[in-house]
Amino acid sequence: MSLIVRTPNWLGDLVMSLPAISILAAENPGTVLWSHPRVSGLIPVFFPAQKVYTAGRIRGKDFTRLLLLTDSFRSALQGFLSGIPQRIGYRTDMRSLLLTQRIDRPPDRCHHHSADYVNLAIAAGASGKAAALEPIVEPEGEPHTAYFAGARYGSAKMWPRFGALARRIFESTGLPSVFYGSPEEDSALRIIASGVPHAWVRTDLTLSGLASCLLSAELTAGNDSGGVHVSALLGIPTVRVFGSTSPVWTAPMGKFTVAVSSEHECSPCFKRECPSGIPVCMNDISTEEVFSECMGLIKRAAGSNVQ
Repeated sequence: MSLIVRTPNWLGDLVMSLPAISILAAENPGTVLWSHPRVSGLIPVFFPAQKVYTAGRIRGKDFTRLLLLTDSFRSALQGFLSGIPQRIGYRTDMRSLLLTQRIDRPPDRCHHHSADYVNLAIAAGASGKAAALEPIVEPEGEPHTAYFAGARYGSAKMWPRFGALARRIFESTGLPSVFYGSPEEDSALRIIASGVPHAWVRTDLTLSGLASCLLSAELTAGNDSGGVHVSALLGIPTVRVFGSTSPVWTAPMGKFTVAVSSEHECSPCFKRECPSGIPVCMNDISTEEVFSECMGLIKRAAGSNVQ
């Protein structure tokens, strides 16, 4: 039966769903992906032959099954209106009546989120293990340190000391700094980068272009954001700062990764904005702590490459 898979709309969630997608694509060669235009550009980086739809609606007569990796009511409604006979997804957001196969989501966030997507793939009939994901893009640019100092989800995920961190790392390594982000983050990133020697801001890249640039990075440091997920999956040594979110739930997937998290009693709260106005949990994390983890990770990655 022909299968179409609605992928997550956020970049980080899409990255965490790629192991599940790899299983589905391997076991169902005709699988089609239905993806938001904001994130669809990452799929060819790992699945160059995969067919991807980016339209808001699809023709249901072309498919017999829809697997929803999204949780929203809207995506389930779009699937229902498309007329696809079988619609599989989690029983969330009051959408049970729109699904023909309803899956209960695990009740907590004490596991990695990628397991939730694999669970859905199994519900759709998958049985294998995820294949290793290898990018098909080539490195572009010079060695540098990459930073993701923004977070489109909300300010509660933003650590305020990336400028100071970049200065420390430049002083220790001599590597130029590149601050990556979306066009909406450009002004804020330029303010952060303004006090950092040999720093550039890149908010003009496609997702395949971002992957190419990250392959030239010696280190990535960032908030709990999509770009950091991409970096880790590409195998770049990646340090991620957690405050309102949980490293247990959304730690980056990669060989060389470190999660620096707050020990503040209210963390993780999973809120977009801090109720106190200023993310107290993020202020608990010092520049020195993140710098130490960055330098230690660089050394471990270098040692592994020598062996």
